[in-house]
Amino acid sequence: MKKKRLYVLILSLTMVLGVLSPRARAMALIAQNENVSDGGLTLERNHDLQPAVGLSGWSADSEALASLMQFVSESVDESHEDYIPPEDRIAVFDFDGTLYGERFPTSFNLWFNGWRALHCEDYDAPERLKIYAEQREAQLLYGTEFKILDPEAQKLFNGSGLFEGLTREEYTALVRRFKQQPVWGFEGMTYGEGYFQPMLSLVRYLHENGYSIYICSGSDRDATRVMTEGTLDQYIPTDHVIGTDFLYKASGQGDRNGSVYTMGKGEKLIISGCSDERTVRTNKAIAIQREIGRQPVLAFGNSSGDFTMADYALQNTQYGGQAYMLLCDDTERDYGDAEAAASFAARCEAAGYHTVSMRDDFLTIYGEQVQKADQSALDFSDGEAAAAA
Repeated sequence: MKKKRLYVLILSLTMVLGVLSPRARAMALIAQNENVSDGGLTLERNHDLQPAVGLSGWSADSEALASLMQFVSESVDESHEDYIPPEDRIAVFDFDGTLYGERFPTSFNLWFNGWRALHCEDYDAPERLKIYAEQREAQLLYGTEFKILDPEAQKLFNGSGLFEGLTREEYTALVRRFKQQPVWGFEGMTYGEGYFQPMLSLVRYLHENGYSIYICSGSDRDATRVMTEGTLDQYIPTDHVIGTDFLYKASGQGDRNGSVYTMGKGEKLIISGCSDERTVRTNKAIAIQREIGRQPVLAFGNSSGDFTMADYALQNTQYGGQAYMLLCDDTERDYGDAEAAASFAARCEAAGYHTVSMRDDFLTIYGEQVQKADQSALDFSDGEAAAAA
Protein backbone atom coordinates (compact mmCIF):
# COMPACT_ATOMS: atom_id res chain seq x y z
CA MET A 1 0.00 0.00 0.00
CA LYS A 2 2.84 2.39 0.84
CA LYS A 3 4.44 1.57 -2.49
CA LYS A 4 1.18 2.26 -4.31
CA ARG A 5 0.85 5.65 -2.62
CA LEU A 6 4.42 6.42 -3.57
CA TYR A 7 3.66 5.78 -7.26
CA VAL A 8 0.59 7.99 -7.14
CA LEU A 9 2.72 10.71 -5.54
CA ILE A 10 5.32 10.25 -8.29
CA LEU A 11 2.63 10.70 -10.92
CA SER A 12 1.33 13.88 -9.29
CA LEU A 13 4.77 15.42 -8.96
CA THR A 14 5.92 14.54 -12.45
CA MET A 15 2.77 15.96 -13.98
CA VAL A 16 3.67 19.24 -12.34
CA LEU A 17 7.35 19.07 -13.19
CA GLY A 18 6.86 17.69 -16.68
CA VAL A 19 9.44 14.94 -16.07
CA LEU A 20 8.46 11.30 -16.28
CA SER A 21 10.71 8.36 -16.94
CA PRO A 22 9.21 5.34 -18.72
CA ARG A 23 9.58 3.16 -15.62
CA ALA A 24 8.12 5.77 -13.27
CA ARG A 25 5.23 6.41 -15.64
CA ALA A 26 4.49 2.71 -15.90
CA MET A 27 4.45 2.23 -12.16
CA ALA A 28 2.42 5.35 -11.48
CA LEU A 29 -0.29 4.87 -14.09
CA ILE A 30 -1.02 1.30 -13.05
CA ALA A 31 -0.72 1.89 -9.32
CA GLN A 32 -4.36 1.06 -8.68
CA ASN A 33 -4.22 -2.32 -10.43
CA GLU A 34 -0.83 -3.85 -9.72
CA ASN A 35 1.21 -6.28 -7.73
CA VAL A 36 4.94 -5.67 -7.36
CA SER A 37 7.37 -8.44 -6.65
CA ASP A 38 11.10 -8.93 -6.85
CA GLY A 39 10.52 -10.74 -10.13
CA GLY A 40 9.21 -7.61 -11.84
CA LEU A 41 5.86 -6.09 -12.68
CA THR A 42 2.67 -8.13 -12.69
CA LEU A 43 -0.53 -6.43 -13.79
CA GLU A 44 -4.12 -7.08 -12.77
CA ARG A 45 -6.96 -5.83 -14.94
CA ASN A 46 -9.77 -3.83 -13.38
CA HIS A 47 -12.80 -6.09 -13.74
CA ASP A 48 -15.31 -3.37 -12.76
CA LEU A 49 -15.04 -1.15 -15.82
CA GLN A 50 -18.32 0.26 -17.10
CA PRO A 51 -19.27 0.39 -20.81
CA ALA A 52 -18.97 3.60 -22.80
CA VAL A 53 -22.13 5.08 -24.25
CA GLY A 54 -22.40 4.70 -28.02
CA LEU A 55 -19.40 2.47 -28.69
CA SER A 56 -19.54 -1.20 -27.74
CA GLY A 57 -16.54 -2.80 -26.13
CA TRP A 58 -15.08 0.42 -24.69
CA SER A 59 -14.77 1.48 -21.07
CA ALA A 60 -16.62 4.62 -20.06
CA ASP A 61 -13.42 5.71 -18.29
CA SER A 62 -11.31 5.68 -21.47
CA GLU A 63 -9.64 9.07 -21.80
CA ALA A 64 -8.48 8.21 -25.31
CA LEU A 65 -12.01 7.46 -26.43
CA ALA A 66 -13.32 10.65 -24.82
CA SER A 67 -10.75 12.74 -26.67
CA LEU A 68 -11.57 11.04 -29.95
CA MET A 69 -15.32 11.45 -29.57
CA GLN A 70 -14.85 15.14 -28.77
CA PHE A 71 -12.69 15.57 -31.87
CA VAL A 72 -15.25 13.80 -34.05
CA SER A 73 -18.19 15.69 -32.53
CA GLU A 74 -16.55 19.04 -33.24
CA SER A 75 -15.45 17.98 -36.71
CA VAL A 76 -19.02 17.25 -37.84
CA ASP A 77 -20.61 20.34 -36.24
CA GLU A 78 -20.92 22.97 -38.97
CA SER A 79 -21.25 25.72 -36.37
CA HIS A 80 -18.00 24.76 -34.64
CA GLU A 81 -14.68 26.41 -35.49
CA ASP A 82 -13.09 22.98 -35.89
CA TYR A 83 -15.64 21.73 -38.42
CA ILE A 84 -14.14 19.51 -41.12
CA PRO A 85 -15.92 19.08 -44.48
CA PRO A 86 -16.77 15.43 -45.30
CA GLU A 87 -14.21 15.23 -48.12
CA ASP A 88 -11.40 16.01 -45.67
CA ARG A 89 -12.50 13.66 -42.89
CA ILE A 90 -9.77 11.11 -43.54
CA ALA A 91 -8.86 8.44 -40.97
CA VAL A 92 -6.02 5.95 -41.54
CA PHE A 93 -5.49 2.72 -39.63
CA ASP A 94 -2.63 0.29 -39.43
CA PHE A 95 -3.89 -3.30 -39.60
CA ASP A 96 -1.85 -5.82 -37.57
CA GLY A 97 -1.95 -4.98 -33.88
CA THR A 98 -4.30 -2.03 -34.45
CA LEU A 99 -7.47 -3.50 -35.94
CA TYR A 100 -6.46 -7.14 -35.88
CA GLY A 101 -4.50 -9.24 -33.39
CA GLU A 102 -0.85 -10.02 -33.99
CA ARG A 103 -0.12 -12.29 -31.05
CA PHE A 104 -1.40 -15.58 -32.46
CA PRO A 105 1.49 -15.92 -32.51
CA THR A 106 2.60 -13.14 -34.90
CA SER A 107 1.30 -10.93 -37.71
CA PHE A 108 -1.23 -12.66 -39.96
CA ASN A 109 0.85 -12.18 -43.11
CA LEU A 110 3.90 -13.92 -41.64
CA TRP A 111 1.81 -16.75 -40.18
CA PHE A 112 -0.16 -17.11 -43.42
CA ASN A 113 3.07 -17.50 -45.36
CA GLY A 114 4.24 -20.11 -42.86
CA TRP A 115 0.95 -21.97 -43.19
CA ARG A 116 1.38 -21.96 -46.98
CA ALA A 117 4.92 -23.29 -46.73
CA LEU A 118 4.37 -26.00 -44.10
CA HIS A 119 0.70 -26.81 -43.57
CA CYS A 120 -1.10 -26.33 -46.88
CA GLU A 121 -1.87 -29.94 -47.83
CA ASP A 122 -2.05 -29.44 -51.59
CA TYR A 123 1.15 -27.43 -51.96
CA ASP A 124 4.79 -28.50 -51.89
CA ALA A 125 6.92 -25.46 -51.15
CA PRO A 126 10.48 -25.07 -52.45
CA GLU A 127 12.84 -26.81 -50.03
CA ARG A 128 14.77 -23.70 -49.05
CA LEU A 129 11.50 -21.94 -48.14
CA LYS A 130 10.40 -24.94 -46.09
CA ILE A 131 13.63 -24.82 -44.12
CA TYR A 132 13.28 -21.11 -43.51
CA ALA A 133 9.61 -21.50 -42.49
CA GLU A 134 10.42 -24.33 -40.07
CA GLN A 135 13.12 -22.27 -38.37
CA ARG A 136 10.85 -19.24 -38.19
CA GLU A 137 7.98 -21.25 -36.74
CA ALA A 138 10.22 -22.85 -34.12
CA GLN A 139 11.42 -19.41 -33.07
CA LEU A 140 7.88 -18.04 -32.77
CA LEU A 141 6.41 -21.00 -30.91
CA TYR A 142 9.28 -22.32 -28.83
CA GLY A 143 11.81 -19.50 -28.63
CA THR A 144 14.54 -21.46 -30.38
CA GLU A 145 17.50 -19.55 -31.75
CA PHE A 146 16.93 -18.25 -35.26
CA LYS A 147 19.75 -17.24 -37.58
CA ILE A 148 19.19 -16.07 -41.13
CA LEU A 149 21.47 -18.40 -43.05
CA ASP A 150 19.73 -17.86 -46.38
CA PRO A 151 18.87 -14.16 -46.91
CA GLU A 152 17.39 -14.87 -50.33
CA ALA A 153 15.02 -17.44 -48.82
CA GLN A 154 13.95 -14.84 -46.27
CA LYS A 155 13.23 -12.34 -49.04
CA LEU A 156 11.22 -14.88 -51.03
CA PHE A 157 9.31 -16.06 -47.94
CA ASN A 158 8.37 -12.53 -46.90
CA GLY A 159 7.56 -11.57 -50.48
CA SER A 160 5.95 -13.56 -53.27
CA GLY A 161 8.09 -16.70 -53.33
CA LEU A 162 5.25 -18.94 -52.13
CA PHE A 163 2.68 -17.51 -54.52
CA GLU A 164 4.35 -16.75 -57.84
CA GLY A 165 2.32 -17.91 -60.83
CA LEU A 166 -1.01 -17.69 -58.98
CA THR A 167 -3.85 -15.58 -60.32
CA ARG A 168 -5.51 -13.06 -58.02
CA GLU A 169 -8.50 -15.40 -57.76
CA GLU A 170 -6.31 -18.33 -56.72
CA TYR A 171 -4.48 -16.23 -54.16
CA THR A 172 -7.78 -14.91 -52.80
CA ALA A 173 -9.04 -18.49 -52.38
CA LEU A 174 -5.91 -19.35 -50.39
CA VAL A 175 -6.38 -16.45 -47.99
CA ARG A 176 -10.01 -17.44 -47.51
CA ARG A 177 -8.90 -20.96 -46.59
CA PHE A 178 -6.44 -19.55 -44.10
CA LYS A 179 -9.19 -17.42 -42.53
CA GLN A 180 -11.02 -20.61 -41.61
CA GLN A 181 -8.07 -22.01 -39.63
CA PRO A 182 -8.33 -21.93 -35.81
CA VAL A 183 -6.20 -19.23 -34.22
CA TRP A 184 -3.08 -20.35 -32.37
CA GLY A 185 -3.20 -19.70 -28.64
CA PHE A 186 -6.95 -19.09 -28.37
CA GLU A 187 -10.18 -21.07 -28.25
CA GLY A 188 -13.36 -20.10 -30.09
CA MET A 189 -11.84 -18.03 -32.88
CA THR A 190 -10.57 -18.45 -36.44
CA TYR A 191 -8.06 -16.25 -38.23
CA GLY A 192 -10.91 -14.59 -40.07
CA GLU A 193 -12.38 -13.50 -36.73
CA GLY A 194 -9.25 -12.17 -35.03
CA TYR A 195 -10.36 -8.53 -34.84
CA PHE A 196 -10.32 -6.27 -31.81
CA GLN A 197 -14.04 -5.81 -31.25
CA PRO A 198 -13.76 -2.29 -29.76
CA MET A 199 -11.81 -1.16 -32.81
CA LEU A 200 -14.53 -2.50 -35.11
CA SER A 201 -17.09 -0.40 -33.24
CA LEU A 202 -14.74 2.59 -33.55
CA VAL A 203 -14.47 2.14 -37.33
CA ARG A 204 -18.26 1.94 -37.55
CA TYR A 205 -18.57 5.10 -35.44
CA LEU A 206 -16.24 7.04 -37.73
CA HIS A 207 -18.07 5.77 -40.80
CA GLU A 208 -21.40 6.89 -39.36
CA ASN A 209 -19.92 10.35 -38.85
CA GLY A 210 -18.94 10.75 -42.46
CA TYR A 211 -15.29 9.74 -42.26
CA SER A 212 -13.51 8.08 -45.17
CA ILE A 213 -11.51 5.27 -43.62
CA TYR A 214 -8.37 3.69 -45.01
CA ILE A 215 -6.10 0.85 -43.97
CA CYS A 216 -2.39 1.55 -44.45
CA SER A 217 -0.43 -1.60 -43.63
CA GLY A 218 2.95 -3.16 -44.23
CA SER A 219 1.18 -6.46 -44.94
CA ASP A 220 0.41 -7.57 -48.48
CA ARG A 221 -2.38 -5.44 -49.86
CA ASP A 222 -4.17 -8.31 -51.64
CA ALA A 223 -4.19 -10.46 -48.49
CA THR A 224 -5.39 -7.58 -46.32
CA ARG A 225 -8.25 -6.93 -48.72
CA VAL A 226 -9.41 -10.53 -48.33
CA MET A 227 -9.00 -10.42 -44.56
CA THR A 228 -11.45 -7.50 -44.37
CA GLU A 229 -14.19 -9.38 -46.24
CA GLY A 230 -17.35 -9.71 -44.18
CA THR A 231 -15.96 -7.66 -41.31
CA LEU A 232 -14.64 -4.27 -42.37
CA ASP A 233 -15.43 -4.07 -46.07
CA GLN A 234 -18.77 -2.32 -45.47
CA TYR A 235 -16.82 0.57 -43.93
CA ILE A 236 -13.48 0.22 -45.69
CA PRO A 237 -13.96 -0.68 -49.36
CA THR A 238 -11.33 -2.59 -51.30
CA ASP A 239 -9.89 0.53 -52.89
CA HIS A 240 -9.32 2.01 -49.42
CA VAL A 241 -6.81 -0.71 -48.50
CA ILE A 242 -3.18 0.38 -48.87
CA GLY A 243 -0.38 -2.12 -48.36
CA THR A 244 2.71 -3.74 -49.82
CA ASP A 245 2.02 -4.74 -53.40
CA PHE A 246 2.60 -7.90 -55.34
CA LEU A 247 3.89 -7.44 -58.86
CA TYR A 248 1.77 -8.91 -61.63
CA LYS A 249 2.33 -9.81 -65.25
CA ALA A 250 0.32 -11.42 -68.03
CA SER A 251 0.49 -15.20 -68.08
CA GLY A 252 2.09 -15.19 -71.54
CA GLN A 253 4.32 -12.20 -71.00
CA GLY A 254 7.49 -13.99 -69.94
CA ASP A 255 10.38 -11.57 -69.43
CA ARG A 256 9.02 -8.94 -71.77
CA ASN A 257 8.26 -5.47 -70.43
CA GLY A 258 4.58 -4.73 -69.86
CA SER A 259 4.92 -1.39 -71.61
CA VAL A 260 5.61 -3.12 -74.93
CA TYR A 261 3.74 -6.41 -74.46
CA THR A 262 0.03 -6.59 -75.30
CA MET A 263 -1.87 -9.02 -73.12
CA GLY A 264 -3.81 -11.62 -75.09
CA LYS A 265 -7.54 -12.03 -74.65
CA GLY A 266 -7.18 -15.49 -73.13
CA GLU A 267 -4.43 -14.51 -70.70
CA LYS A 268 -4.71 -13.78 -67.01
CA LEU A 269 -2.69 -11.69 -64.62
CA ILE A 270 -0.42 -13.76 -62.39
CA ILE A 271 1.80 -12.91 -59.41
CA SER A 272 5.37 -12.41 -60.55
CA GLY A 273 7.11 -10.78 -57.60
CA CYS A 274 6.73 -8.37 -54.71
CA SER A 275 7.62 -4.73 -54.25
CA ASP A 276 10.92 -4.16 -52.46
CA GLU A 277 9.33 -1.13 -50.78
CA ARG A 278 7.20 -2.34 -47.89
CA THR A 279 4.57 0.11 -46.66
CA VAL A 280 6.11 0.88 -43.28
CA ARG A 281 7.50 3.98 -41.58
CA THR A 282 7.99 6.86 -44.02
CA ASN A 283 6.55 4.76 -46.83
CA LYS A 284 3.18 4.95 -45.08
CA ALA A 285 3.00 8.72 -45.44
CA ILE A 286 4.24 8.46 -49.01
CA ALA A 287 1.60 5.86 -49.85
CA ILE A 288 -1.15 7.95 -48.26
CA GLN A 289 -0.17 10.96 -50.37
CA ARG A 290 0.10 8.86 -53.51
CA GLU A 291 -3.16 6.96 -53.12
CA ILE A 292 -5.43 9.33 -51.19
CA GLY A 293 -4.02 12.72 -52.11
CA ARG A 294 -5.33 14.22 -48.87
CA GLN A 295 -3.69 14.50 -45.48
CA PRO A 296 -5.47 12.51 -42.76
CA VAL A 297 -6.83 14.10 -39.62
CA LEU A 298 -6.86 10.85 -37.63
CA ALA A 299 -4.25 8.10 -37.52
CA PHE A 300 -4.26 4.84 -35.55
CA GLY A 301 -1.32 2.49 -35.06
CA ASN A 302 0.47 0.31 -32.55
CA SER A 303 4.21 0.47 -33.23
CA SER A 304 7.07 2.78 -34.12
CA GLY A 305 6.49 1.76 -37.71
CA ASP A 306 3.32 3.86 -37.52
CA PHE A 307 4.95 7.00 -36.12
CA THR A 308 5.43 8.68 -39.49
CA MET A 309 1.78 8.09 -40.36
CA ALA A 310 0.80 9.52 -36.97
CA ASP A 311 3.01 12.56 -37.44
CA TYR A 312 1.55 13.11 -40.90
CA ALA A 313 -1.89 13.45 -39.31
CA LEU A 314 -0.60 15.75 -36.57
CA GLN A 315 1.00 17.95 -39.24
CA ASN A 316 -2.36 18.68 -40.84
CA THR A 317 -2.18 22.46 -40.55
CA GLN A 318 -5.59 23.07 -42.08
CA TYR A 319 -7.65 21.20 -39.50
CA GLY A 320 -5.22 19.85 -36.95
CA GLY A 321 -5.06 16.12 -36.36
CA GLN A 322 -4.86 13.46 -33.68
CA ALA A 323 -3.01 10.18 -33.45
CA TYR A 324 -3.73 7.12 -31.32
CA MET A 325 -1.49 4.17 -30.49
CA LEU A 326 -2.68 0.85 -29.07
CA LEU A 327 -0.77 -0.67 -26.17
CA CYS A 328 -0.67 -4.46 -26.11
CA ASP A 329 -0.64 -4.57 -22.31
CA ASP A 330 -3.34 -7.13 -21.52
CA THR A 331 -1.83 -10.33 -20.17
CA GLU A 332 -5.12 -11.91 -19.07
CA ARG A 333 -7.09 -11.89 -22.33
CA ASP A 334 -4.17 -11.62 -24.76
CA TYR A 335 -0.44 -12.25 -24.85
CA GLY A 336 0.51 -8.71 -23.89
CA ASP A 337 3.78 -7.40 -22.51
CA ALA A 338 3.25 -4.81 -19.77
CA GLU A 339 6.87 -3.68 -19.56
CA ALA A 340 7.21 -3.15 -23.32
CA ALA A 341 3.82 -1.42 -23.43
CA ALA A 342 4.79 0.99 -20.65
CA SER A 343 8.00 1.93 -22.44
CA PHE A 344 6.13 2.38 -25.71
CA ALA A 345 3.49 4.53 -23.96
CA ALA A 346 6.19 6.90 -22.77
CA ARG A 347 7.52 7.27 -26.32
CA CYS A 348 4.01 7.94 -27.60
CA GLU A 349 3.31 10.59 -24.97
CA ALA A 350 6.58 12.34 -25.79
CA ALA A 351 5.58 12.36 -29.45
CA GLY A 352 2.14 13.82 -28.75
CA TYR A 353 0.07 10.67 -29.43
CA HIS A 354 -2.87 9.42 -27.38
CA THR A 355 -2.53 5.85 -26.13
CA VAL A 356 -5.20 3.18 -25.88
CA SER A 357 -4.69 0.51 -23.25
CA MET A 358 -6.16 -2.82 -24.29
CA ARG A 359 -6.12 -3.78 -20.61
CA ASP A 360 -7.89 -0.68 -19.28
CA ASP A 361 -9.84 0.76 -22.22
CA PHE A 362 -11.26 -2.44 -23.75
CA LEU A 363 -14.14 -4.24 -22.02
CA THR A 364 -13.56 -7.10 -24.40
CA ILE A 365 -10.86 -7.83 -26.96
CA TYR A 366 -11.99 -10.58 -29.32
CA GLY A 367 -15.44 -11.15 -27.84
CA GLU A 368 -16.56 -12.92 -24.69
CA GLN A 369 -16.75 -16.26 -26.50
CA VAL A 370 -12.98 -16.22 -27.11
CA GLN A 371 -10.60 -17.45 -24.43
CA LYS A 372 -6.86 -17.88 -24.23
CA ALA A 373 -5.96 -21.52 -24.67
CA ASP A 374 -4.84 -23.64 -21.77
CA GLN A 375 -1.06 -23.22 -21.88
CA SER A 376 -0.51 -26.93 -21.28
CA ALA A 377 -2.67 -27.67 -24.32
CA LEU A 378 -0.23 -25.75 -26.52
CA ASP A 379 2.26 -28.57 -25.94
CA PHE A 380 5.42 -26.49 -25.98
CA SER A 381 7.58 -29.29 -24.61
CA ASP A 382 7.08 -31.55 -27.62
CA GLY A 383 7.72 -28.62 -29.91
CA GLU A 384 10.97 -27.82 -28.16
CA ALA A 385 12.06 -31.42 -28.50
CA ALA A 386 11.13 -31.47 -32.15
CA ALA A 387 12.94 -28.20 -32.74
CA ALA A 388 16.02 -29.51 -30.98
CA ALA A 389 15.94 -32.64 -33.12
